[in-house]
Amino acid sequence: MIKYLRKYGGLKSKGLTSQEKKELEHLKTELQKFKEIEEQEKHEIVASEGSDSDSESQSQSKSQNKGEKEDEKEEEEKEEEKEEKEEKEEEKEEEKEEENNKSEHKSQTESEDDEDPKLNDFAKNAAKAKQKGARGGVSAEAYGKFNKKEDFVARVIPKTDEQVHRIKSSVIHSFLFSNLEPKDLEIVIGAMDEKRFKSGEDVITQGDKGDCLYFVESGNLECYKQFAKGEKPVLVKKYEPGDSFGELALLYNAPRAATIRAVSDEVITWVLDRETFNNIVKDAAQKKREKYENFLKKVEILSTIDSYELMQISDAIKSTTYKKGEYIIREGEVGDIFYILEEGECIATKTLEPGKPETNIKDYGVGDYFGERALIKGEPRFANIIVKSETAKVISLDRTSFKRLLGPIEELLKRNIEKYQTFVGNSN
Repeated sequence: MIKYLRKYGGLKSKGLTSQEKKELEHLKTELQKFKEIEEQEKHEIVASEGSDSDSESQSQSKSQNKGEKEDEKEEEEKEEEKEEKEEKEEEKEEEKEEENNKSEHKSQTESEDDEDPKLNDFAKNAAKAKQKGARGGVSAEAYGKFNKKEDFVARVIPKTDEQVHRIKSSVIHSFLFSNLEPKDLEIVIGAMDEKRFKSGEDVITQGDKGDCLYFVESGNLECYKQFAKGEKPVLVKKYEPGDSFGELALLYNAPRAATIRAVSDEVITWVLDRETFNNIVKDAAQKKREKYENFLKKVEILSTIDSYELMQISDAIKSTTYKKGEYIIREGEVGDIFYILEEGECIATKTLEPGKPETNIKDYGVGDYFGERALIKGEPRFANIIVKSETAKVISLDRTSFKRLLGPIEELLKRNIEKYQTFVGNSN
């Protein structure tokens, strides 16, 4: 019966409550009693049949049947012993799993101070790989307790002073290195390797595994992205000297998000390997990118920008803090920067009539933007932007980054410019 329940009724000791286990033991006891009564009845029948001397052949047949039934009983007892053994093994495994779960929960609790959930998951995977005997280099992917910076030794590729100067000129303005200490920056530059590409060559291909990032020293490249299977790749942006790409695959341990193709006769890039990036650059870059990516998602004008483009904007922006009364923009000046208000309040003022005081024409709050008119129309600044709150924090894009990254929403920005004209009654 127990065998039948196991095979067809889904009976398993693993996962049973204490009450269900007691009922299972009671069922076993009752089954044993039933078997004992059955055996007693069999003996009585055999004894009765044995008294009949006229049925010797029948007695021999019954004796043979008895032996067969005893064999069956013995096999059933063995099967029950086997089942009980399996139950005990399952219970041991269940206890072992509970201990492992407690251990994992403890490990997870100890690492809650890491602000990045993606890195938490990655650290867990690296730790598991290390427990399984994977090569030591795997742990370089993780951070915190799983990866000690002082244990890492970066590769060193010999360079001339002229090459070092060229690299610094290429990476000095990169968001990825804006928070690095001078010593760490030297390590990164020392680990970089020069790679050159000819026009038409793909530097990286969408979907491939990424193991390095690139900095453009000279030449131009184009970025193509396939948004759906079967569709033709779309040109989404262009790269110029000073730009970088390829870090998404390293930051998120993901396949290449787009294809980057050289379009100049010769493109010179500097390549940083995964291990150096993870140990020196990744932590600071990850936190800064996620901070601004989450903020930019709330900016209404950027609602049509996809996540890939949003990440690129996060990389290019710079943050500046101003005090109350300070001018962020002055009317009439040449403008080459676009701003988004991150913290605080600002006002826009304009001189509507010569010789008269400035007029307040607009208030700005968190998430509002300004400065786009001069970049789109090529005109001097249209109005003043002055800090109204005790302090104000703005993030900004220079002219090159603005044109390259906000091209998809330029028409929308142009339409919004008309609001200023109707507000101040100026058609120019």
